[in-house]
Amino acid sequence: MVGIGNRLNSQCVLLDLEAADKGEVLRAMIGALGSVHEVEDQESLLKEILAREDISSTCIGEGCAIPHTQSAQLERSVMAAARLASPLDMDSPDGEPVSLVFLLAGPPRGAATHLKLLSRTARFLHKPELRKALLDAETPEAFLEILEQQE
Repeated sequence: MVGIGNRLNSQCVLLDLEAADKGEVLRAMIGALGSVHEVEDQESLLKEILAREDISSTCIGEGCAIPHTQSAQLERSVMAAARLASPLDMDSPDGEPVSLVFLLAGPPRGAATHLKLLSRTARFLHKPELRKALLDAETPEAFLEILEQQE
């Protein structure tokens, strides 16, 4: 099954992340992915994500962003999530600063899975009650449980 709960480990949920800019957010999230999944070259993954960001912002509005990439160094699609301690300006289409970031990375051969996860995450994040619950979650496990209940 292609579900967020199957791709997001509670160890990859960073709550109240302190970061000065998008690069710091992404580095922390990639570091979390690297501690759970095999990510051999974290700097390369960061460059791939930033290259995708250069094409167009992955902010979806309402305080949310879903940076993503397809990378040959990954065997399957994986995710990390961050709730920022202080919202950041990340070039959102509605001009709102970002508080919730979901990072998605997967192999090029997994494009269908990648798109399903991307779509599902965006759809969930457009629900005001879900965003509020994620912003109020007290633990990474509670954050993940909220997402799993949506599925």
